[in-house]
Amino acid sequence: MFKVKCFTLGELGANCYLVSDEESGESFVVDPGDVSPALNAGIDSIGADKLKYILLTHGHFDHIGGAASLKRRCPSARIVIGKQDSAFPGNDELNLSWHFGLDIDPFNCDILVNDGDRLPFCKEEIQVLHTPGHTRGSVCYRLGNTVFTGDTLITGTTGRTDFPTGSYDDMVKSIARLAAIPEDLTVYCGHGEGSTLDRERATNYFMRMTK
Repeated sequence: MFKVKCFTLGELGANCYLVSDEESGESFVVDPGDVSPALNAGIDSIGADKLKYILLTHGHFDHIGGAASLKRRCPSARIVIGKQDSAFPGNDELNLSWHFGLDIDPFNCDILVNDGDRLPFCKEEIQVLHTPGHTRGSVCYRLGNTVFTGDTLITGTTGRTDFPTGSYDDMVKSIARLAAIPEDLTVYCGHGEGSTLDRERATNYFMRMTK
């Protein structure tokens, strides 16, 4: 059974998730947007050597700003990002850090993922869904009956599409893809409260327009 703990980090209040298997302690982090003592304490309580992945849903600064620090703390963890966002960590215009006068601690990604890739985790797999729109390389990560959607699907809406490499047309297609998933998954968004796919199919305008 997996335990999910949410940390709201940084100037833009982005959600970071620490996911751990309660039996083995194996864990991963989604979108560490800033250095966080609370997140570090949560990882330490499980064991830094148990952190297998640092999963990035896309390359904006508020979702990647703490990745380098976390990698130094947990060197065996592998940083994962969508292949088409691979240039974002080293480009302050793409990752938007220059807008806020911030510097992103540089890092290299260990794994560049494409649609349909699967990352082994415990006795299951994390499935990669390429969902461009917010950025060209945005991805969602599905584990069992949960999905981490970053800034693709946000409760009641979607992420913005007017940033570099964003595309409204791509976002519409990505939302339609998520809407077509037959199961009712628990949705962990990049900002704000979580949701479920059934709730979003019923109430989210962008999902409803795909019908």
